Amino acid sequence: NTRADPAHCGACNNRCEVGANAAAASCVAGRCGFVCAEGFADCDGDPRNGCEADLRTDVRACGRCGVLCASAPNAPTITCAAGRCGYTCAAGRGDCDGERDNGCEVNTRADTAHCGACGNACRSGPRSRPTCAAGRCVLQCDAGWGDCDGDALNGCETELAGSVAHCGACGRACAVPGGTAACVAGQCTVAS
Repeated sequence: NTRADPAHCGACNNRCEVGANAAAASCVAGRCGFVCAEGFADCDGDPRNGCEADLRTDVRACGRCGVLCASAPNAPTITCAAGRCGYTCAAGRGDCDGERDNGCEVNTRADTAHCGACGNACRSGPRSRPTCAAGRCVLQCDAGWGDCDGDALNGCETELAGSVAHCGACGRACAVPGGTAACVAGQCTVAS
């Protein structure tokens, strides 16, 4: 049957060739064609290059022919993985709400609710407020107070105006040779 036999398609001994990424040759109404392997498609209709589109990874044919993956704000790289469009956020950006329309909407280098990564909220303790600097949570202490033990849970625990061990700044200890040290208004002095 020259109308359906891939070995004699349209005429005797006219063998249909299997194109690139094709699973099998076919003959329909006396014309050669091919069946694409799973995950591939002939999106451009050109039999010379076979099933040229990898529907699993091609951003111009993601999942099926004609699906073009679009870019998103603050996402310089578009992707197609397992037949689904996606994107990669620029450094320091995060897609924390999962909405494609606004892309990578969060600056993870400065956002206290998403510091360094989506969902990583900065916490504060007493006499402090949280800040996010370069993607790391840090405490911003109230005036005159310091986080001298480095424990964010207890906040800024040290009053710098009167602490001999931390006078005016964390780690600045007062020492008076031959006398007793004191810290008054953040300045080292001799105790009376």
